[in-house]
Amino acid sequence: MKLHLSMLEKFLELSTKDPKEIRHLLDDTGLEVKGVEGEGAATIFNIETLANRGDTLSAVGMARDLSARLLTALKLPAVAASIEDRKSSVAVRKNTSKCLRYALLELVLPKGMELRSDIAAIMGPLPADRHAIVEVLNYIALELGQPMHAFDREKVDGEISIEALDAPEEIVALDGKIYKVPADSIVIRDRKKVLAVAGVIGCQNSMVTPETTRVVVESATFDPVSVRLTRRAMNISTDASYAFERGADIDAVRFALQRLVYLTVGAAGAVRDASSAQVLGLTYVEGEPTEKRKIPYSIAMFRQQLHAPRLTEAEVNTRLKYLGFGIEPGSEPLHFKATVPSWRLWDIRNPEDLVEEFVRVHGLNKVKLQLPALDYDLPELDPTETFLEAVEPALHGHGFCEIITKGFIASDDVRLLSELDPSSAEQYVGMKNSLESSYSHLKQSNILHMARVCEQNLRRGVKAIKVYEFGRVFRRQTDGEGRYEFERDLLSMAAAGRWMDTQWRKGEDLESLVFLFKGALDAVAASLGVVVSVAHSKHPLLHPGMQGALKIGRTTVGVFGVIHPLLQERIDLQERVVYAEWEVEKLCKVMDSRTYRRVGDLPSTWRDLTLKVGPRDLAGDTVRFIEECKPEHLARVEIVDDFKKPDESFRRVSYRLIFESSERTLEGAEIDTQMQVILAELKTKHSLELAL
Repeated sequence: MKLHLSMLEKFLELSTKDPKEIRHLLDDTGLEVKGVEGEGAATIFNIETLANRGDTLSAVGMARDLSARLLTALKLPAVAASIEDRKSSVAVRKNTSKCLRYALLELVLPKGMELRSDIAAIMGPLPADRHAIVEVLNYIALELGQPMHAFDREKVDGEISIEALDAPEEIVALDGKIYKVPADSIVIRDRKKVLAVAGVIGCQNSMVTPETTRVVVESATFDPVSVRLTRRAMNISTDASYAFERGADIDAVRFALQRLVYLTVGAAGAVRDASSAQVLGLTYVEGEPTEKRKIPYSIAMFRQQLHAPRLTEAEVNTRLKYLGFGIEPGSEPLHFKATVPSWRLWDIRNPEDLVEEFVRVHGLNKVKLQLPALDYDLPELDPTETFLEAVEPALHGHGFCEIITKGFIASDDVRLLSELDPSSAEQYVGMKNSLESSYSHLKQSNILHMARVCEQNLRRGVKAIKVYEFGRVFRRQTDGEGRYEFERDLLSMAAAGRWMDTQWRKGEDLESLVFLFKGALDAVAASLGVVVSVAHSKHPLLHPGMQGALKIGRTTVGVFGVIHPLLQERIDLQERVVYAEWEVEKLCKVMDSRTYRRVGDLPSTWRDLTLKVGPRDLAGDTVRFIEECKPEHLARVEIVDDFKKPDESFRRVSYRLIFESSERTLEGAEIDTQMQVILAELKTKHSLELAL
């Protein structure tokens, strides 16, 4: 979104004219500035717009946020007081609930319309082949965030209908390109043809030209999900679709038309001869009434969430009012209800959203950082955590590095995997309203992601690649007993290139790589206290002759093998990749019930002692003797030295006793007491004494 400083200054009285200070103010209010163009009054801020903040796709929306920050009144642009209550000559039928509001304003405009100087300064010189009304509509969109579209009235045949397509249809759009509009897309059509794809782009068959004098201007609100699906299927992106996908203000439909009337028919000077411009009529079709959503909140909640015990009722309510929320008292003292404004109905739904809105304009720097109290009573590990604590040392010991890949997969990849595994095509979980095409589905296997990680690293010159990932995959399926399964955890492993990254040694052949990989799988199983065997399998994404099912007893817990040659070819892999995936839930059920001690985050303490040990006695026996004393907090005993002086009949063996506690830092005095007990028992039971 491009925010013109000159436009912002019309709606808000700023305390500074310095673009650097205004940029800092925008950033600090959550309106991230990605770049700045121009200078002085012609400064333009490029704002990064959030997916849930359609209201910030306008100068008024951003000015509103700044007004709540500065506690300065917002000045809305001047509009026509009213539009004459007379129907346009074009009737409108709304045949879909995905069009929330629809208005059609019919105008007669003079030839040779000229843009007002301040509008021209922002929109630039008017191209010779473009009607001025188009630039006026674009200007209003910058002001209010409401996309509008102008049709040449003489090119509209009969009434206008807003409806869903029964079958795909081709159109020639305003940009002169041919697009295929998919079925179920919402379109605007007259009796004979499609005039526009709702919320996306208009068609060339009804576009206005510099010679047009009679127009009908569409102002509407469309369902964001429908717009996004259509826009993505058409492989197009427009300013209108960008705004509607993020949720347009449902009540701005009429207000934007009133602004248009003010600029064209009123005394605003947007046309050369205002007296020759005329409103012929307005047709307005409304769906469901605007929701009056009320969210209860208390000042105590704000104080608790922000660690601000002195936060006042006036501070909270005033800033919320500047943001456009209606505030009314609740049933108890310091309890209130906030009515959500129409431009925030898409995303404000609970009290936590109100806290987020307030703190953004109040100032994040004013929030006191207060960490929760530490609790050293660690909870018991759940089966999955126990599983990871057991297997990760085995994975790291064999040189595997942990990676994290995205949980989504693109529609093109779905088609690729479905070629190899047709039965999986209907099992992918699609995203209803994904922001990017690469996030269109949730992944149901990690094989493609792991293979691409290997390919990227090989391309960068990495010789030995061994990676693993613990993550969740998603699939529409039943377990054979009528129960519906949706998500499950997988431990995925992959290796490519050499097994050891040594330049002097020849790389392993495929058979050796599979053999070494199987050894790593055995180590993972051993870390769980079980033994894994390999059985026949027919996994569609693995090489038909180089794969096997991983079984523990009679339970199949995973699969491993070389990835399918077709998959290798499609992602341009130069090396074979060995891949495995373990079903974590099944492994948790069959793993040994041994307990694993968690590594503490408190410092350890140690004491060294040197004992007289006989020439033929084993130094390791003394380690066992020390452990049999069962000293409190003793973690382990290490042998650190073993030597003999020529003139002595015994060896001097040095031991390091390491003490740890997961609950507190140990004190020196209690360690010294334990050491005295150990020395006494060693002398009494085993005749071992300190070597002085």
